[in-house]
Amino acid sequence: MTSLTLMFLVVGLAINLGNVQALSNDDKENIHAGILPFIVECSKEYGVTEEQIKEAKESGQADSFDPCLIGCIFKKIGVIDDKGLFNPDKSEELTKKVLPNEDDQKKALEFIDSCKSVNDEDVSDGEKGCDRAKLLYECFAPIRDEFVKAS
Repeated sequence: MTSLTLMFLVVGLAINLGNVQALSNDDKENIHAGILPFIVECSKEYGVTEEQIKEAKESGQADSFDPCLIGCIFKKIGVIDDKGLFNPDKSEELTKKVLPNEDDQKKALEFIDSCKSVNDEDVSDGEKGCDRAKLLYECFAPIRDEFVKAS
């Protein structure tokens, strides 16, 4: 997966910012290097192979993974906290670090703001964060299309 796809796989799992042209290849590689250990660790924990991740990326079916895998990655980066809640402040912080273009930042921050409501939803797994991760994934799905169209 591209670095930014991985970054926002963690932040929203549907955001394909690899198409944002403002990022250099070095920026993408740095993001990838920072996130890859979390993805590898959580993938091992949930029995997901590198090949399965590759297939999901190619088919656009990342949502087919166990939501707990996604929740694990989100927690490791800090966008879901120890209580299983979405942490929009951390998401905003990460967005500002990886998107140097202010217009891209603004679009992404609007989606983050609109997804704060996932914390108001009843979930069955409490602090585990799996259900909330799935809700967050679904909430962020429209931003993928926004950035793909913009590229």
